[in-house]
Amino acid sequence: MPTVAIEPTLYQRVEQAALESQVSTGEMFTQALRRYLWELDRRKIAEESKVYRRQHAKLIDRYLGQYIAMHKGQVVDHDPDFQTLRQRVRQQFGRTAVMITRVEEVAEPELNRRGFRSEAGA
Repeated sequence: MPTVAIEPTLYQRVEQAALESQVSTGEMFTQALRRYLWELDRRKIAEESKVYRRQHAKLIDRYLGQYIAMHKGQVVDHDPDFQTLRQRVRQQFGRTAVMITRVEEVAEPELNRRGFRSEAGA
C-alpha cells in the first residue's frame, strides 16, 4: 500500500475527529477523501451543465431526443439509449465524472411543484 505524507497538525485533527466520531483514523481519512472527490465530481458536472446550456441551440440540431455524454466541454459520445451510453462512457472514462443528459427542446425544463404537505408534530 502506498505511503502518504500528512502534516502532523492535520493528522492530529483527524485523529481527534475520529476519536469523537468513534471511527478509526483510516476510516475518517477514507470518508473525507470520498466526500472531497464527490464534491470535485459535482463541481465538474455543474461546469459541464453550464457548457451544455451555452451550446444547447447547436446540440438540438444534431442530438435532439438522444442522450449525450459531455467531458471537458465536448460531446464525447451519444446514443438514444441511456444505459448503452452509460456503459460505453464507463468503459472509456472509468470513474471520471462525465455528464450524461438527454437533449430536449428546452435546455432547462421548468420544474412544476404540485404542492407539498406539512404535517403537524406531536
